[in-house]
Amino acid sequence: MMLDGFVRALPRLALLWVVACQHSAFAQEAALDAAPVLTPVGTTYPYAQQLQWLDSGRFIVGRWDGSMTLFRPPGAGEWGPMLTDVLRTPANRGVEMMAVRDARTFVTSNDGTSITLWRERDATLQEDAEPALMDRLPRPFRYENFAYDTDVGMANSGVFLTHANREYLVTGHENGFVLIWSVTRQGRQLAVLKKLEVRSPDPIPSPFQLWNVRDIVAWRDGIVITGAEDGDLVMIQVPQGTVLARKRYNPSAQRGINGLALLDDHLVAVACSVGASDKNTWLFRVRPSELQSQGAVDLKQDLSLPQSFAFRAAMARVGGQPYVFATTQEGLLWTVLVTPDGQLQVQAINSVDFPLGEAIDYNPATSQLAAVGVLVNLFNVGAPATVSPASRKQAPPQAPTLQREPARTH
Repeated sequence: MMLDGFVRALPRLALLWVVACQHSAFAQEAALDAAPVLTPVGTTYPYAQQLQWLDSGRFIVGRWDGSMTLFRPPGAGEWGPMLTDVLRTPANRGVEMMAVRDARTFVTSNDGTSITLWRERDATLQEDAEPALMDRLPRPFRYENFAYDTDVGMANSGVFLTHANREYLVTGHENGFVLIWSVTRQGRQLAVLKKLEVRSPDPIPSPFQLWNVRDIVAWRDGIVITGAEDGDLVMIQVPQGTVLARKRYNPSAQRGINGLALLDDHLVAVACSVGASDKNTWLFRVRPSELQSQGAVDLKQDLSLPQSFAFRAAMARVGGQPYVFATTQEGLLWTVLVTPDGQLQVQAINSVDFPLGEAIDYNPATSQLAAVGVLVNLFNVGAPATVSPASRKQAPPQAPTLQREPARTH
């Protein structure tokens, strides 16, 4: 009976179905003609570009959204690095440069014509109790902007150094310039001493013609080394601004330098490898007025990738041996040994983030490595197990242990 009734009702059901479909079509057409309910306003990109340890207990992350977040390692009963403070650049531009002077003072990029000097207030000091020329912030930091020529461009890198009892700041910029600044009044005043163009006379044949001086490291005797998008490493004497040496990091390079790391006389440059035979991590021996090429390695897990970016590097001496820590576009943190004969040997790989390279920095005071892209990762760097002299020739060196600090789960 129920089946017979269903069959007799089929024509009416079919008619209702046709009417419903027509109504749905009319409704969709009306919806398309109506004003949209959701209108995109924009997207904030909070990816990390810079990371520096401020002291033994805090590190600063500078992001593309113009924010700077300060973290400390977790204490008892805490999970993961703990957020302690938030700042933002005065110009609301991404943080492309960061250099730490001491536990209370650091500089960042601001816009295309200025950098920002940040200083943490200390109410116990008379200098901080008085009204200064710096803008006061609601946070325990204040800042002052210092201007430079308009043709220099955004600051991409920086380093503080002391030479002949005088203090300097050296900054690298997007248009291929290096500025040498004097640092006076206990780190509260900056003044440009020298403007130096370091563009390569023969830049790499990249489809992206860039001149950004992506990183600067200080060696010794007032010497700094820059690495730029044009493919050249440049050794400069401070404060004169004399170029002591210039070297293409990779004779066959098709992409520029992304970052540098220095430990004693070991210099590492990381870049982007193109093709199966290229490398993205290069080792040099630093000598007065010379950069000697040594080993290279391609930090790439997926061998099918047409190119592989290595973004940042840090170096540390662990168990008496020099190591390189580097982050790559696959979201990986690589531990690489520098061998006595100047080669690079991969020892371990850690997954740290989404498929993005991360900003990293090593703190020798606490033997901790911070790595931040979107996630905030903190590792304890431990010495490898002791290897007896008899077995050292037979077994390869062991990688230092990277013990991840517990991640916050809620």
